[in-house]
Amino acid sequence: MKKAFFLLIFVHVSTILCAQDFSGTWNGSLEVMGQKIPLLFHFENDNGSWNGKMDSPSQGAIGIEMSKVLIEGPMLNFEISMANIAYDGLLIGKNIQGTFKQSDMSFPLDLTRAKDEKETIERYRPQIPHPPFTYDIIEITFNNLLNNRLFGTITKPHGNGPFPSVILITGSGPQNRNSEIFGHEPFWVMADHLSRNGIVVLRYDERGVGESEGEFSTASTLDFKDDAIQALKYLQTLNFVNPDKVGIIGHSEGGLITWMMAKEAEEIGLDFILSLAGPVVPISDLMLKQTEDVSRTAGNPLELVEQQKLINSQFYQLILDSEDMEKAKAAIPALVERVVEGYRLSEELEKQQIETLTKTLNRSVNPWIYQFLKTNPEEFILAIQIPTFAAFGGKDVQVNAAQNGNRLLELYQDKKTLLDLKVYESLNHLFQTAATGAVSEYETIEETFHIQVLEDMVEFIHSIGIK
Repeated sequence: MKKAFFLLIFVHVSTILCAQDFSGTWNGSLEVMGQKIPLLFHFENDNGSWNGKMDSPSQGAIGIEMSKVLIEGPMLNFEISMANIAYDGLLIGKNIQGTFKQSDMSFPLDLTRAKDEKETIERYRPQIPHPPFTYDIIEITFNNLLNNRLFGTITKPHGNGPFPSVILITGSGPQNRNSEIFGHEPFWVMADHLSRNGIVVLRYDERGVGESEGEFSTASTLDFKDDAIQALKYLQTLNFVNPDKVGIIGHSEGGLITWMMAKEAEEIGLDFILSLAGPVVPISDLMLKQTEDVSRTAGNPLELVEQQKLINSQFYQLILDSEDMEKAKAAIPALVERVVEGYRLSEELEKQQIETLTKTLNRSVNPWIYQFLKTNPEEFILAIQIPTFAAFGGKDVQVNAAQNGNRLLELYQDKKTLLDLKVYESLNHLFQTAATGAVSEYETIEETFHIQVLEDMVEFIHSIGIK
């Protein structure tokens, strides 16, 4: 799931750099409990005001906005408030030596300037749309249930219509209207292709992201579903929209939201759905398989893969068994002691590991993960009675195609005519042509979104209502 933090480490950074020396991309490797987590930091000076983003490629976390960047002489300080991260560093020679902090934990983290910096920042993205456009572009706003203004863009074929129409729903993590990741803008590519083929598309910045108002960090999947319903209601008010051909396209967690909304299709006026790499099995099962696949394709030894699965599986079960978040946190110390006992460490190192893991797991218990882990998509899917397009990448390590695709077929066995299921064997989670599907490949692949998937989506949407 794009932008999903399914491993249990998040990052908070404060940094101070020399203005003329620190623009660009820096990398470092954070060592946590025997694991190396590669990180990328991007800094930009915009007319004297510094801003920055952080990537954690192995965790699928890309473009995390820094809430503060201070540069003064050789000193760097930056923060990412949504993850409770801070970093303090000092430029010495060509490297930055510093300390990475999250919550009450501190780790040494030295940064070096990324090699081939221009290539890192300006990867070739041949599918990014460029004018002239054969459709209208309309900037819009609508309000969610909290009265936050959410900002977005509609791409509309020339003419009065009425046209078939869709809303795009992003995956996990803070996402803008283009679902931007590693210089790719898959939702912009998708909107361009669909609107060139006669389909209205509405895409929007999530609450608290981009131009949109609100607070992202306290929201759950159910809140994001409510926002999507408000977007749908807005779309339905437009006179160029065909009221009998209104649908939604969701990717990853957005695919889960399509199942949720499809259950309410009659009530909210939804005519069809397209779920791209949408979770089908219970989320705890999906995330455990994801832990295994992501760790394996990252090149970790089998022993470490199994260790990660053991920790995560027990943590997920703890959440499932807890009546609320406070009780979940209260159960963490006992869980950590059981896990660390199996490491056979010295007394001093065992104490350190218990303290670190306890803090990490406590930080991981938030409204989003608590609700997300307790979700079973099957209960929504069983109730769906509208046409469904479902797609999976055969090399997806975040939403396993076999695990989820096979279960979807079982759930639709009594309504097979509603389901158009496709598995694209050579594609990854982002629907790019991939070698292994590893998260680390996302940035290096030039393709943003495979053209065959786009064409299949257009064909499905135009088939709605045709007997």
